[in-house]
Amino acid sequence: MREVRLPEPAYVPTLTNTLKSAVERFPDTEFLVQGSRRLTFRQADEESAALAKGLLAMGIGKGTRVGLLMSNKPDWAVIFLAATRIGALVVTMSTFYQPPEVDWAVEFHDLDTLIIEPSYLKNNYVERVEVALPGLAGQSTPELYLSEHPYLRRIIIWGDHDRKWALTGPQQVLDAAAAKPQIDGSFLAKVEESVHPSDPALVICTSGSTARPKSVVHTHGTAVRTTFNFLDYFDAKPGNRTLHVMNLFWLGGINFNLMPALHVGGTLCFPDNPTSAELFRVVKEENIDRFSAWSTQGAELRQAAAAEGLDISHISGLAPPVDAVTGQPIPPERIQSWIGMTETFGPHSINRYGTPSPVGKGGNLGRNLPGMERLIVDPENGKPLPAGEVGELWVRGYALMREYYKKERHEYLTCDGFFPTGDTGLIDEDGYFYFKGRRNDMIKVAGANVSPAEIEIVLMRHPDVAEAIALGLPDPQRGEIAVAVVVKAAGASVTAKLLREVTIRALSKYKIPSEIVFLPSDEIPRTHSHKVKKPELQALVAEKLGRSL
Repeated sequence: MREVRLPEPAYVPTLTNTLKSAVERFPDTEFLVQGSRRLTFRQADEESAALAKGLLAMGIGKGTRVGLLMSNKPDWAVIFLAATRIGALVVTMSTFYQPPEVDWAVEFHDLDTLIIEPSYLKNNYVERVEVALPGLAGQSTPELYLSEHPYLRRIIIWGDHDRKWALTGPQQVLDAAAAKPQIDGSFLAKVEESVHPSDPALVICTSGSTARPKSVVHTHGTAVRTTFNFLDYFDAKPGNRTLHVMNLFWLGGINFNLMPALHVGGTLCFPDNPTSAELFRVVKEENIDRFSAWSTQGAELRQAAAAEGLDISHISGLAPPVDAVTGQPIPPERIQSWIGMTETFGPHSINRYGTPSPVGKGGNLGRNLPGMERLIVDPENGKPLPAGEVGELWVRGYALMREYYKKERHEYLTCDGFFPTGDTGLIDEDGYFYFKGRRNDMIKVAGANVSPAEIEIVLMRHPDVAEAIALGLPDPQRGEIAVAVVVKAAGASVTAKLLREVTIRALSKYKIPSEIVFLPSDEIPRTHSHKVKKPELQALVAEKLGRSL
């Protein structure tokens, strides 16, 4: 196979070099903003360098596992940059974690250092960590040797606290650097030069509905190259001011926001909390022109803007997509999207933002990201299928993860390096991928396969629908029936009858949901990464409809 030459940044692709390139090009541009905390690219570089020296003074270096349990804020980004510039491996931890999950994350990832914020909203992380780590509360010094977590040496609480078992950040990290003046700028520069694109940079935990999360390890090279190549497709542009809501501890916050901002000189504006009122405040006060968040948050923000008479037509991600060539709104049936996963650092199949789908190609999720290979195979025997036939999607290429932490490669890769995604679909003769569902996730109505995604997409086009989830329920006559669970947009009064009419106009008869059930978003069982727990939702819906599973 002929080698594909990919576009690359004009520097060795490590996170440190990405930051330094941004400082050279946009030194005095605001990079991280939250209220009165405002850092330019130059200031973020200076702060992260000072912290990096302190981490080195503490004995943290290449390969050291550093857990980061912190909500979205400038400090998250600065700590992340400080740790990765010295080659440490950052384990991004969800702020939703409860004590058993904190316990698992510290033990499973062999954490040497855990950095936490004291609290966020109603979450007290100091108390949560004490519950999670047996024996911690009884420690009288911050040098830790816990029998259940033998690798853990220190916990740094980023802010005021009264615990003897913790250091205080950032001050004691900076004090450690001051105590070792030999760790100066030239010393740090030598450390940074030793970090290689192949070195692991971050671990992202992907939650499943029934098992422990899988820990996906990505390298510096993947994080930099992949997001650099996304620039041809995403809506991130030089000078963007992005309302940053997607969590940094999951991939979306990093590959859609943090890395693009570094590449193009964008500004990330963090709200103090995720409420619609706070998001609306940031939009108004920070001159936001790009929005990146969950679809339900977008719907709430659009309603708030309409109520206040605020024009948001210029905000990418909030306003309807516009054709980049004609300047006209893209018809709903020709809006293109993409599909990817944590394991591929985001989209492996991708379309350009602002480009309508070709006529007759509606519903496609893109062609391959350059440098990524895709195969559709028969899931029973792994044999490739011809264009247009439905099977399981396999992928391989430079954006694929380095590894699952503590798994051997034969456990998740084929012998020729392909990663079976578990997604089913087809690739047409022009290379466009069409998603059909997850393996064993298809609804089988009277012997015919129905993709839940197909029903969901149709329902989500209605402005009164904030979220739609399609699933199957057993039926004695038809084998299964399709049922749609709908979360109404705030203030909406849409009826099941109206939505059924919407599906009747868009779908073949056998794909039309037999029942539409309305539920509030907070009653839908989800994993920590916001994915729906389908088995639990099926049980809940069956009970409401008086059906047995």
